[in-house]
Amino acid sequence: MPGVAIEGLCGRCRTGENIFDFARSAVLFNDQAREIVHHLKYSDRVSLAKPIGRILRRLLEHENLTGEIAVPVPLHRSRERERGFNQSELIANELGITVEARLIRRRKKTATQTGLSRSERTKNLSAAFELLGSVDGMRVILIDDVFTTGATMNEISKVLKRGKAERVQVLTFARVPDAISPR
Repeated sequence: MPGVAIEGLCGRCRTGENIFDFARSAVLFNDQAREIVHHLKYSDRVSLAKPIGRILRRLLEHENLTGEIAVPVPLHRSRERERGFNQSELIANELGITVEARLIRRRKKTATQTGLSRSERTKNLSAAFELLGSVDGMRVILIDDVFTTGATMNEISKVLKRGKAERVQVLTFARVPDAISPR
């Protein structure tokens, strides 16, 4: 699995429909990436967050991405309590920049996004997040494990932009192949 960013823009990026300013993933969500992510999230293999985070740190450096803070996608408190950790927070902790893990709160428990269409995901996440601090004038790097349709990133980006974030950049370990197309 190369540590090289995926090239190409998704249709929504090309047409300016996304609320975030930029998104980059390290790898395609193929069978190998799926296995790594599933072991991290569901098999309590939290040690996998370190190499994933290091890959993303190299990607940040390679892409010259800068931000004042990294914000991991939050889990609902009941899901985090059940799992015992937030995988996005563990990954973000490896980036070498300030992590604000409690800046965004998932205020409603949403159904799992797995198997939902883009419109179902958007509806599922509507009003799910709230900002608990200031991001006025900041460049924020939003961190997650997998980019599927961008619905989660858009919902969180809405909240950050309402809070006057200057720029919201999305950084994920893997990206679902259907979410991209050639430039």
